[in-house]
Amino acid sequence: MNVWEGFWRKHNIFDDDIVMEVINKINIVKGSYIADLGSGPGRFTIPLARVVGENGKVYAIDISKESLATVKYYADREKLNNIEIVYADISKKIPLNNNSIDIAFMANVFHDIVYDGKESILLNEIKRILKKEGKLIILEFKKMRGPPGPPIFMRISFEDLSVILNSNGFSLKYLGEIGKYHYLIEAKNINA
Repeated sequence: MNVWEGFWRKHNIFDDDIVMEVINKINIVKGSYIADLGSGPGRFTIPLARVVGENGKVYAIDISKESLATVKYYADREKLNNIEIVYADISKKIPLNNNSIDIAFMANVFHDIVYDGKESILLNEIKRILKKEGKLIILEFKKMRGPPGPPIFMRISFEDLSVILNSNGFSLKYLGEIGKYHYLIEAKNINA
C-alpha cells in the first residue's frame, strides 16, 4: 500500500462507491477525451481511463510530480495505455490543443483556484480546450466544517460556484450530492 492508498482509506474520502457514483452521473461515452485537471495521484484518472476505453484518452494534469508518478505507476500496473501524464500548473495554462476535450474534470481542486483568485484564467482555458459540445464537471466539498477537506473559508457553496461559472460564460446543472461531503455539477460554455 502506498501513501495515497493509506490516506484515502484513513479519511474514506474517495471510496470506490463514490468514484463510481461520480462516473455514473457524468455519462461518459466510450472514446471520450477527458482532461483530469489537478488529477493528484489518479483516484479518478484510473477509473475514467477504464470507462473511455482504448479509443479514448485521459490526460492526468497536475503540478505535483510525485502525484503524477503515482498515476503512472497505477496506469502501468493496470496496462492502461490511454493515460497521458502532463506536468503543468492549470491556473496558468492548460497545455492541450483547442477544441480537443469532451470533458474537463476537476475533483476537489476548484476551491484552491478560487482561493488563489485564478478562476477566470482557468475557466477561459477550459473553454478553449473543450469541444463545442464539451462539458466541465466539478466535484467540490460542501460548504460545511470538516474534516475531511479544506477549512470552511476555502469551501465554495453551490450558489457561489453558480455565480462564478455564470459570470465566466458557463451555464450549469446541479447533478446532486455525492456522499456526505461533496456535490457535483456539470457546466457548459454558453458561447460554444
